[in-house]
Amino acid sequence: MARKQAGRGYPHISSTARPHNHRMCPVIAEIARAAYAGHEPWGTRHEWTVRTEQLAKDAKTGFYAAKRCGQLKNEFGEYISVQTDIEPHGDAWKVWVKTWPRSVAKAEIARRVEAGEPLAYNVLRGTA
Repeated sequence: MARKQAGRGYPHISSTARPHNHRMCPVIAEIARAAYAGHEPWGTRHEWTVRTEQLAKDAKTGFYAAKRCGQLKNEFGEYISVQTDIEPHGDAWKVWVKTWPRSVAKAEIARRVEAGEPLAYNVLRGTA
């Protein structure tokens, strides 16, 4: 496997690099294709029910890995932003995901900041 070499932006040699987890990329791709085609609006909540908490956590991790997928970026021209979480649902677990193109997500964050809405993470902190 490839190793990341030390350099200007990364001062330490890393451990063995892991290959990208493409498990949830097809799901994000189908959701994005439907939104680009106008079949549903961006940010539509998609839900699945899984049997165990571990399966739900694995799905959540897979969705977050999919947002930096180079294949999706090549297909859509930009990265796809993802919001996902898990919730207990009776004796099972519910996984949900929302998607937006990166440009739409950035514009929405800017709109919320200009409206004075407090954000969970201050994107402007440390830029002064």
